[in-house]
Amino acid sequence: MKNKELKRALILIVFIIILVVIIKMVQGTDKVSKQLKKIGYNKDEITLIKENLNGDSINKILSLEYNKLISGIVSNKYFIPYNLDNYIEYSKKEEDINKIISMVNTNRDHEFYTNTKQTDISKNYSMLVNKYNYLPNDYTVNDIEEISNWYAYEGHSIKSEVYEQYKKMWKKANNEGLTLLVNSSYRTMEEQKKEYDNSSDEYASRPGFSEHQTGLALDIVTHNIIGNNFENTDEFKWLQNHAHEYGFILRYPKDKENITGYNYESWHYRYLGVELAKKVYESNLTYDEYYAYFCEYKNEC
Repeated sequence: MKNKELKRALILIVFIIILVVIIKMVQGTDKVSKQLKKIGYNKDEITLIKENLNGDSINKILSLEYNKLISGIVSNKYFIPYNLDNYIEYSKKEEDINKIISMVNTNRDHEFYTNTKQTDISKNYSMLVNKYNYLPNDYTVNDIEEISNWYAYEGHSIKSEVYEQYKKMWKKANNEGLTLLVNSSYRTMEEQKKEYDNSSDEYASRPGFSEHQTGLALDIVTHNIIGNNFENTDEFKWLQNHAHEYGFILRYPKDKENITGYNYESWHYRYLGVELAKKVYESNLTYDEYYAYFCEYKNEC
């Protein structure tokens, strides 16, 4: 009998403890709501803030004046919690929420070639190389193959897997009466330095910051075509619909110059592997944006 009474007492104590915790949580939540309301946030904004933030992040919002953009920022599809401070700072000069998210996620709230870091080369085909993510000085590519003049202008080479996928893509396009030609490919650090010295930041990457040094980038054109005239060809139109099926994406698309840091290049294609290229293609994001959210934050590639 005593054991049964003891058991009931213990159950009652546990129940009371749980009830107290729940009450305190509700009271804490109500307190946060009241504080947010006092600052100036309405009911819908408060709901979005509480659904997407917690702990220190909410305390950060409570320490600031009302910001009409906050609820939209924290509920954005590509919101990254650890970027909150930078979103808030950037919102002082920009009201377009999608632009705030894109610029901060891709490090574009900093000048090019500042706040840089060494890229994660362990990601292999998915590594990011741009004006903020550089290759180590001793980076080498071991499986480079010369590209036959059947598929390219003379003197080009690329990683083996990229070459195999490019040949498959070339043959499929050729079967449809189209001709693809590579006119730029893998470059060593020394070759990239020479390329940069003969140009400028506007037209070339600094040594260590170029995708061409990874052996994963190809500039693809067709006969007698210069620059972005390539976008007016059937070959370009075909690549827009099919390049991702072979693992390639258009790396520097039109109207995304402020994100990629490069002028529109209808000829520059980056190899990611078929699975990842399909995901990037379907996302309609630049690779810089995709990488920041899915590869770095979500660790999904």
